[in-house]
Amino acid sequence: MDNRILFGIMCILFNSYGVPCFMQGDKSKGIKRIIFGIITFGIIAIINVVKGIILGIEVLKMSDEEYAEKKGTLDSGIPA
Repeated sequence: MDNRILFGIMCILFNSYGVPCFMQGDKSKGIKRIIFGIITFGIIAIINVVKGIILGIEVLKMSDEEYAEKKGTLDSGIPA
């Protein structure tokens, strides 16, 4: 997760699949995101897509120093 641009793009494109959680090293949150998306028939996945777009844009606007401070604590959706 050292590459800020890659993380921002992954948030925008694949947040509903939990990819940003896996990139931050939180496997359980990523798996929960996938399971909740299936159980709720995609309602949570739609919310996570919107939150992923917002977080992705925020990450892409950050400087490298800001990203280094916040990496590992960036939350991009449900489950939090």
